[in-house]
Amino acid sequence: MQDSADLPWSKFREITERFSDVRFMNEAQAAILRDLIVAENAREILEIGFFHGKSSTYIAAILEDLGRGSLVTIDRLNAAKRSPAIHDMLALSGLGHRAQPRFAFRSFTWELQKLIAEGPRQRFDLCYFDGGHTWDDTGFGVVLVDMLLRPGGLLILDDMNWRAKSSPGYKSRPKRLAVFSKDEAAAPTVRRVWDLVLPHLGYVDMREIPEVRWGVARKPSARAAAAAARADELAPAER
Repeated sequence: MQDSADLPWSKFREITERFSDVRFMNEAQAAILRDLIVAENAREILEIGFFHGKSSTYIAAILEDLGRGSLVTIDRLNAAKRSPAIHDMLALSGLGHRAQPRFAFRSFTWELQKLIAEGPRQRFDLCYFDGGHTWDDTGFGVVLVDMLLRPGGLLILDDMNWRAKSSPGYKSRPKRLAVFSKDEAAAPTVRRVWDLVLPHLGYVDMREIPEVRWGVARKPSARAAAAAARADELAPAER
């Protein structure tokens, strides 16, 4: 496989130059994501949480430079009112054909339900998960994403050490923070999903990228999942 550092990445560079002042993904994060997409040969990508759409535009640019694939990305309905909004960024960069934004009225988990019901399942090669961050959103969201991720696919969790009590969006709104108990507000809830839910789902090759606060894990292959299921069936008989 060609080293990604040797490739031109014309659209990738265009996004960096055109949208340098837009939050949240920066070029260093996008370069790591690009290398993961290239290494995985990922074509169909799912993203949870896009805010202005900068990360989505970077992903679309990476796919455009590779000449393949598409992105489905989900955020709340109010994301459409941001300036710039995701449709603005995609239109300005000429990448609308690579990305399908979906806007959730209340929760991205309901939009994931729609994707599961629409089918096909296990359609995505990679998921970049940067939404919700609470135990409920991330925990249930990961279970639903798992239903859409192909065997052997890659899951990237952002903000591994996120805590409600230190999040600007919660600290600035005391009533919003007050719905959490003290222990939940202080807990790194994304990390709890990493520690408790992903092993239960059988994820492997789990590693962290500390400089961007990401956790990267692989859904087990179909063969590995079948072997684990057989082991679970045999276990009660052996006790």
